[in-house]
Amino acid sequence: MDEVPKLEVHGSVMLVVGMILVLLWSFLVSQWWSVVFLYLAVFFLAEAIWHYAVADRLRHFSKGK
Repeated sequence: MDEVPKLEVHGSVMLVVGMILVLLWSFLVSQWWSVVFLYLAVFFLAEAIWHYAVADRLRHFSKGK
C-alpha cells in the first residue's frame, strides 16, 4: 500500500477514536477522572490533523515530480 493512503487511513481512525473519546468525556464530565478522556481526545484529534497534513504534503510533493 502506498504511503499516502496509509497515513489517511491512520488519520481517519484517530479522528473517529478522538470523537468517541470526546463523547465519552461529555457523558462523564461530572467525574474528576474524565479529564483523562479529554486529554486523550485532544491528543488523538491533534494526531489525526497531523496525519492528514503530512499526507497532503506528500501528495503535493509527489505531483510536483
